[in-house]
Amino acid sequence: MKNIEIKEVIPYASTVLLVALMTLSAEVLNEKEIIFPEITALAVGYMVAKKRSWKVNGGRMLALITGCAIMGVCIVRFVPFDTYIEVILAFTIAQVLFMFSGTTFAPFVSAIVLPVMMQTTSIVYPIAAFILTSLVILFHNLFLFQGIRKDEEYVPVMLSSRDDMIDTAIRILCVTVIAGVAFITGYRFIVAPPLLVAFTEFSRPGNKTRNIPVKTVAVITLCSIIGVISRYIFVIRLGLPLTIAAIVATCGMLTVIYFSKMYMPPVGAITMLSMIISESVLFTYPIQIFVGSSLILILSRILFMRRQDKKINEKRAELHAE
Repeated sequence: MKNIEIKEVIPYASTVLLVALMTLSAEVLNEKEIIFPEITALAVGYMVAKKRSWKVNGGRMLALITGCAIMGVCIVRFVPFDTYIEVILAFTIAQVLFMFSGTTFAPFVSAIVLPVMMQTTSIVYPIAAFILTSLVILFHNLFLFQGIRKDEEYVPVMLSSRDDMIDTAIRILCVTVIAGVAFITGYRFIVAPPLLVAFTEFSRPGNKTRNIPVKTVAVITLCSIIGVISRYIFVIRLGLPLTIAAIVATCGMLTVIYFSKMYMPPVGAITMLSMIISESVLFTYPIQIFVGSSLILILSRILFMRRQDKKINEKRAELHAE
């Protein structure tokens, strides 16, 4: 019994350790770009969750995250448009890549959009993304070796059917409209990169999270509040290192997903994103996350769930008739 309990704790402890190393490195080297919020999402989906959250293997995960991080920085450096257009371009590229990646791995959407939204031009960002993703994969393989997690066969998936293309087009259109309003009003984190990841996942056929929208929005919003409160108390009020706030916030986020049994990878990134946003938007951040998560859940149910469930039921009826 004791060994089982230790095995359950190790993935959680490893996630906290990973966040601590990342944030401490950023502070010691004075390189804010080292903080890669999506790494917490990868840790939740690839280390903490008992079943792998995506159909993907380590090689493709590393290639997608690193490649998209590089593309995001290149968009900021070389595309001569305002941030809104650049965000839509980055999201569109990510959605097309999602169809042909052979995976259901959505976090790379954030890897390309985040540097655009934060206007990051430093090569440090993709280097950090590469190293941190490699560490997540290393931890995952260690867990497999130690029997903490069970290996799952990766079988490439094709998401380029006519229905997938329609879903992709609808997602891009929705984000274009919502982001337009978000940028005009100044509340850009209504389309925070982790929420764009969540939208990609929620609008996929068979997604179960959208069946419990109230609980989903509550967990997402609560994790954003935990991140903001941790940063405010430990960094702004007490003047302690950001690493302390990141550790406390990560522990809080892991506690929420453990007791809620909702292992949603985007909540990890949403929690960590509160560590790097401007202080001027810190207190409106949870409100923006609440509004954004509510919108993507509503759109996922109205524009995707009914149509997708209908097609699934029709296929089942055809198989039953045969």
